[in-house]
Amino acid sequence: MGKRSMKVYRSGDQIHIAVTRNFEDTATDFFRFCKDNHYNPSEVIRSCMEQWLNRQQRIKEMLETDIEMDARMGMEREKRFIQRMKEEGLS
Repeated sequence: MGKRSMKVYRSGDQIHIAVTRNFEDTATDFFRFCKDNHYNPSEVIRSCMEQWLNRQQRIKEMLETDIEMDARMGMEREKRFIQRMKEEGLS
């Protein structure tokens, strides 16, 4: 079975989320707060999604950079070890 293609969103598309049992109070408080303080709930949610995505992408980049550095450092240690073995006539 093939992978489902990823939906490409366009301006005006709806994004639906389900309110789970443990999220009922939070959802109610959120929408009440937005209404009482004249915030656009959709704009708040879009902003939070953007901030979350940016954070996750930065974390992923940092982890990938760390993995690459660790691999380079490991290869350098291995080269130095092999060089020492050659110098000592152990290879």
